[in-house]
Amino acid sequence: MAAMHERTKSYLRGRFWIWSTIGLSFLSLTLLIALVAVGEKWRELEENQQQLIHRSRRSSAETEVGKRTKRTTHWNVPHLRSYWNYRNYWNILPKYELSTPSIFDSLTNEEMLKIQRFMQQQPELNLKPVSEASMSDNYIFLMEAVLPPKSEVLDHLDRGQPMPARRARVTCFMGAKNPPVVEEFLVSPLPRVARYERVGSTISFHARPIDGFESNGMDEYIFKPITEKMFPILKKYYGYWYHNCTNRCIYFDTSARGLRAGDRQVHASAYRYGIDGYYIWPLPLQIVVNTNGNNPAAYSVTRLYFEHQSYSNVDEILDAYNSGQLKVTKLPPPPTGPTYGSPEKRRLHYGGDYRRRKRIPKQFEPDGKRYTVDGRRVKYLDWEFNVRFRALTGIQIMDVRFRGERIAYEIGIGEIAVYYSGREPTGILANFLDSGFVLGRLHFPLLKGYDCPNNAMYFDNTFYNPSGGRPHTHRSAVCLFEHNTGIPVRRHYLRDYTGPDISSFNYQFSLPGTVLILRGIITLFNYDYVLDYVFHPNGVIETKVSSTGYVFSITNPKGESSPYGYNINTENGILAPLHHHMFNFKVDLDIGGIRNRFETWDLKLESLPNPLAPGDRWIQKRLERNLRRNEQDALIKYNFDEPKYYVMYNAGANNSLGYPRGYRIYSNGFSKKMLPDGWSFENGISWARQQVAVLKQKDSEDTTASLFNQADPYNPTRNFADFHGDNESIVDQDLVAWVTVGIHHIPVAEDIPVTTTPGKELSIFLTPLNYYDEDPSMTSCDATVVRP
Repeated sequence: MAAMHERTKSYLRGRFWIWSTIGLSFLSLTLLIALVAVGEKWRELEENQQQLIHRSRRSSAETEVGKRTKRTTHWNVPHLRSYWNYRNYWNILPKYELSTPSIFDSLTNEEMLKIQRFMQQQPELNLKPVSEASMSDNYIFLMEAVLPPKSEVLDHLDRGQPMPARRARVTCFMGAKNPPVVEEFLVSPLPRVARYERVGSTISFHARPIDGFESNGMDEYIFKPITEKMFPILKKYYGYWYHNCTNRCIYFDTSARGLRAGDRQVHASAYRYGIDGYYIWPLPLQIVVNTNGNNPAAYSVTRLYFEHQSYSNVDEILDAYNSGQLKVTKLPPPPTGPTYGSPEKRRLHYGGDYRRRKRIPKQFEPDGKRYTVDGRRVKYLDWEFNVRFRALTGIQIMDVRFRGERIAYEIGIGEIAVYYSGREPTGILANFLDSGFVLGRLHFPLLKGYDCPNNAMYFDNTFYNPSGGRPHTHRSAVCLFEHNTGIPVRRHYLRDYTGPDISSFNYQFSLPGTVLILRGIITLFNYDYVLDYVFHPNGVIETKVSSTGYVFSITNPKGESSPYGYNINTENGILAPLHHHMFNFKVDLDIGGIRNRFETWDLKLESLPNPLAPGDRWIQKRLERNLRRNEQDALIKYNFDEPKYYVMYNAGANNSLGYPRGYRIYSNGFSKKMLPDGWSFENGISWARQQVAVLKQKDSEDTTASLFNQADPYNPTRNFADFHGDNESIVDQDLVAWVTVGIHHIPVAEDIPVTTTPGKELSIFLTPLNYYDEDPSMTSCDATVVRP
């Protein structure tokens, strides 16, 4: 029995090891298959990622040549999410969810194509596709979404009413009419377009922005004939020419700037092209062209400026040259390699090698992103807002809320202007109203990891491209990221003065400065404007604009100084003229609703008897609250001798201390417009006559920008002075603050090759003022308190 029992145990042990071996083999095989599958999926995802990155880069490098743009296929998604995702170790782009539609959405590709087809099918409009049109035809120049009346939007957002019908404004150049005009139409509803109506009065044809047809006309009938006659001079003295130029080409920068109201003139400045930073390689050749009408063959030369002298036509130049009266200065050829305008790194003069330097610090998100994005609705800690792209003015933020309460209905750029100085047309006429160049389409792709941190998310910018007559998308044109500012929001060290140790304390606390930043960069020819919307943890909204890019340049006789600026290249006689940047912002605050008031808290000096020294006087400041009752009373010109707070508040809503809840408008960037009010070009920037203007909200006064003021600032199509001409009451009304900041810039050597942002950052702060019962950041989990 014992022997049988031992054999049975031995048999069972053997079977056990056999089945264990089989089980382990099966499990190993299963794990191996799973690993192969995961590896294959990993490889597939990596390939997809690389394809997406390649497409994004290829799209960023895509250029337009005035005809229909060759398009690259991309994912049709509402926004591009993070290139770096904390949940994804291998940095793979995540899947996309359908976004929630919003009343603030911009036009999509599909909507623009539907609008285009609908409008071109209306026989009475006689609109042609851009590819088949000419200057004397009717065609579409611009499309942009138009918000419904604010009251309807608030009914939808706050009272659960259905979303109002979305609409679009379509701007058409009607060259086939006699006389030719510009007309604008309101198209609705979207996305199923069914009707249109004209809006506003017709706009004079002379006030339109320059487009491809006008540029091509000047090229054929003005630039080529003139430069062909001047070819021997241009080649001999400058080494650059216009026709058949290969890599030695002259480029004409053109801007519509009439010489008087109702006039259509285009000023063209010559540059050496194909050189790094060609903006700072001008030539002493300017042409003022009369482009009135719709027939390019009828274009004519108003004046020619060559070698700092004025001529009526090119034959006068040739006669003066051949007779020896005109002395042309021979300019040295630019270097064949990098120039003083090149952006590449320079070698260090004090020794060392920049290539051995350590890399810059980078931020990471240890627990993942603290914000979410649904379409273009952003939620970040206590903040919520919508991102909106407007074709005319660029990015805006809409329906901005803190802790569920709306603080602002709309914040965004109204207009950008820059006015130069000089003694020749290039400086004298260099006055720009930048919305005339359609700011929204100038949000180009951003350089990831440089323009924005590695952990940023990106939004695409889709707009109607008039040169191709089709929608176009700039990929990754606006970024969103959380940022550590490096300075505490609040902190204190409460020293223990009773202790024996000077370092003893009762407690200390600190809250790091972390903010969410929405960033877009507008590139206007030579200048780049970095526009940031910054959301602070204590309920503060900051709008910041920083200037960089290449300075504008003009020619100056070699060896001569100038009262208009400093020479930046003495060998070639190149000067960077002084100028004034001005930025107008729309700030539509809704404090506890739309019934708001505006007042200034004026600081005054008073002289009182000194109670501690009888017979002496004591001088100190006191506060006077000054309620502004009408629009004219709320046009504020900043005055250092009269310091004040600018306060928007709701008289019917108090905090627990009994004070009306409000917000303060503050800026570190107020600057004086020096041009006299009502003078010539100044009429186009009447919004800059005051730094703060608080007016009653009107849907018809939605922006200070205009497509048409650049060409005719003397009698502007949109005149801000008309906004407050009726002088309405602003007590307990829906109010909008128009805030203007600026900077006077005198370029110097350190602005070469590119001017830098430090010292050129202008901010507008919207800060709570008795809105809360205490600092709202006291609820932040980011803070720390240390007690001994």
